[in-house]
Amino acid sequence: MKPRLTMLLIAFVLALAPASRAPAQSYPIFAGDPTDPATGRAYPILPGVPLVLPQPNGKYKPPIVVPGTIGDVDIVVRAGNVSVASGIPAPVDPPYEIVAGGKHVTDGDEIAFTVIASDGSSSPAGNPLLGPQMDGIPVVVVAFADLDGDGVVGPTALDAAGTADDDRELQEALYPVGMQIALFDGGVARGSIALWSGAPASAGGLTVVLTALAYVGPYTSLLDGAIPDGPPVATLLPFFPRLDPDRVIDGHGNGGPGIPGERFGVFLEPEFANGAAPSIAEAFALPTDGSSPTIDRVVVKSGAVSRARFVRPSDTAGFPLDVPVPLHVGAGGALLEPLTSTTVVDDGPGGATTLRLVPVDVLDDVTDAPSGTTVTLVAGPGTVITSPNGDADPSRETVGLTGAGGITVVLDDAGGANDSGTASTLAVVQNGFPTEVLDVQLTAGSGGGGTAPAIVSARLANQPANLVASCPVRPRLVVTVTDPQADDDSVTLAYTVDGASAGGGALSLSQTPPADLPGGRVYRGRFGVPATAGTTAGVTIVAHDAAGHDSTPVVLSLPVVESSVPSVTDLALSPATATAQVRSNVLVSARVADDCGVQRVIAQVDEGLGWRRVAALRDDGRHGDALAGDGVYSGRIKRSFAAGALPVRVTARNRLQLSTSSGAQTLTVGP
Repeated sequence: MKPRLTMLLIAFVLALAPASRAPAQSYPIFAGDPTDPATGRAYPILPGVPLVLPQPNGKYKPPIVVPGTIGDVDIVVRAGNVSVASGIPAPVDPPYEIVAGGKHVTDGDEIAFTVIASDGSSSPAGNPLLGPQMDGIPVVVVAFADLDGDGVVGPTALDAAGTADDDRELQEALYPVGMQIALFDGGVARGSIALWSGAPASAGGLTVVLTALAYVGPYTSLLDGAIPDGPPVATLLPFFPRLDPDRVIDGHGNGGPGIPGERFGVFLEPEFANGAAPSIAEAFALPTDGSSPTIDRVVVKSGAVSRARFVRPSDTAGFPLDVPVPLHVGAGGALLEPLTSTTVVDDGPGGATTLRLVPVDVLDDVTDAPSGTTVTLVAGPGTVITSPNGDADPSRETVGLTGAGGITVVLDDAGGANDSGTASTLAVVQNGFPTEVLDVQLTAGSGGGGTAPAIVSARLANQPANLVASCPVRPRLVVTVTDPQADDDSVTLAYTVDGASAGGGALSLSQTPPADLPGGRVYRGRFGVPATAGTTAGVTIVAHDAAGHDSTPVVLSLPVVESSVPSVTDLALSPATATAQVRSNVLVSARVADDCGVQRVIAQVDEGLGWRRVAALRDDGRHGDALAGDGVYSGRIKRSFAAGALPVRVTARNRLQLSTSSGAQTLTVGP
């Protein structure tokens, strides 16, 4: 696995623990486990994985692997409400099948789960520990999907693509598709979980793996007694998780006490990139065949047709690590990404653009449309639908969708060359309402031999000022290209260090560019200039088209530094006022730039007892964030405060674990 990591925010409503407390006594779940001589506590070890220790400074840079000490089984999760009276059952075979969504979102299902404490004494899953010692301890069940269908969740070099698709596979490990909490009672925790990703039944559904993790120990006064004071135990996970409760559980330690009815956050994120410990990197890949004794799986099918949308085949290149990329399994297991814009050449008849329209459920998972499902396509000014074409009106077409494969739609410009304007749309209408609108950019047509493509934008993601020599991940380059003939097909890179040649690379056509970039097609990719601190790295970028034309080169010159902290600017609160003792809804936003990738961005408030975290900020275009990938992180403060003038700041941390905070803005809380 490559050295990639990112932050995953899991938020769940956690009811405060009952008045009774788990007694401060020994926990049989740790019997036989190796202990840390400095603390007397059991070492956290994932099952079947060697012991991993930090350096003397407490940081896993790099992690220390102790190959002779292997983790045993502490907890096991099983799909279904299984019996444990006679032992721990094997993973369910064949796996249960459910419909995505859950009862609270759509007409979907929830899958029951059973988490079992184990003594780890025998293979493969040990014997159940059914005593009262863990009563009331919360356990979180987290679900991860095998999106690419390779039989493994997370990056692996053992699939057909080798390491070429590791960035995309990392999305499987870092962005779960479901989460739920349950409480242990007699060594067993039961509950049910809704899963929000599925695949068409005709494609066999989507295999989702259930994992579990918990802190085991006596309750403390922190969080008003809602969280045990460790150590942590877990099933196999797709990475080695951060463990310190002060940095995992929102409200623990510097987060302050728990508040009834408020949300608690759990930051489940890697302590280190799997590639930082190459000898055990493959151990974190979760198999989906039922062979791993601590985890289980379920097959999730898409729900009923909700609408139709445009998609494109997923590309393995250019995946951002800070935000999730929507990935959906289509007909035959094909991996697809949403298509929100396209380009049509304004050159008269011919040279049209081919699109794919598929049926999706309410969660936007591709689904099987029953026979008789129809939608109406409406072409905007300057464009015509040339296929399918069942009538004499090229601007409007009613089409049928059956199955999950969808249909091919061919869109062309209307009239002659260069007479259709610069922008249009292609809308999908159902029951009289537009349910999907594709933005269409019309580019100038050309007679004769054509012209060269042009690079209209070239920048590093998050727009850092430097390259960082010690950064564990390579920087990501985003280049936007326009071409009159729309036949641009590649972007190449040439590297220099202090003017001397240092190799090269290439970018791949990838996601639709965000709105803050000029119109055109976007190419993304990571690049690695072999430069050391104190030098200057150069990247020369050239776009090429199918006719052999090359763009004018664009050169980026970047100083190389050993390390640097994030930059946090343009802090804003909306509104900047709230009512005392009433749950607020304040949008916090700030621009964050970093030379080594943003890992975590949070809003903090000082109510007189020091800074405490009150919201996680994101840059994925959801939950209050206006635009994905524009470098502006946003989140909402949803909690009550006493009256007063409260300073609010935003703190960002990068992959080097370096942090910085913005200046403070005042949130005025009135009576």
